[in-house]
Amino acid sequence: MSKTAKFALTTIWILFSRSYDAYCTHQLTPDLSKEANPLVSVLGLGWAPLLLVIGALTLFTIYIYYLAVFKPKPLLPSEPGYSFGNVFVYLYLGRKDNWFALFYKLPNSFGRFNQYMGHVLTRCLVFAGVVSTTMWLLINHTASYKTMHSAPLIYAILVSGIAIIVYQWSRQQYQLYLAQQ
Repeated sequence: MSKTAKFALTTIWILFSRSYDAYCTHQLTPDLSKEANPLVSVLGLGWAPLLLVIGALTLFTIYIYYLAVFKPKPLLPSEPGYSFGNVFVYLYLGRKDNWFALFYKLPNSFGRFNQYMGHVLTRCLVFAGVVSTTMWLLINHTASYKTMHSAPLIYAILVSGIAIIVYQWSRQQYQLYLAQQ
């Protein structure tokens, strides 16, 4: 598949799944009283600010995905001898560091942040769209799912899936790094 087709299909899926999620949420809870999104349940955002934040993050994700696809910049280290853990950290930070630094340090440039997130955040948003669309289809069209549905279940699926996505993408990048050596 061409880069343009992949970009277009991914963008369409992201926009569709985010829109479908918002539509179904509005159908179920117009006042957001049953919404589990922390922007609502913790910060207390209403519809307008919620849609503004989600819309801005979605558009930012599409923009950085565009950069990653059509204006890629290298993220891998050029020095030999890096372990998988070193490459895992280097992909994000742009330097060698302890893996725990991923939780409190930022990349060495905003361009690197955009490139990394263009690859990773896009995959995560596609996955979140699959989870939310599946969830809404089950809620709207089955009786049995409603009894097992819960926010902790959905968040567990999302967190687990995102961890797997980040690990697999990093593993692929490590294989590219090894092939370049």
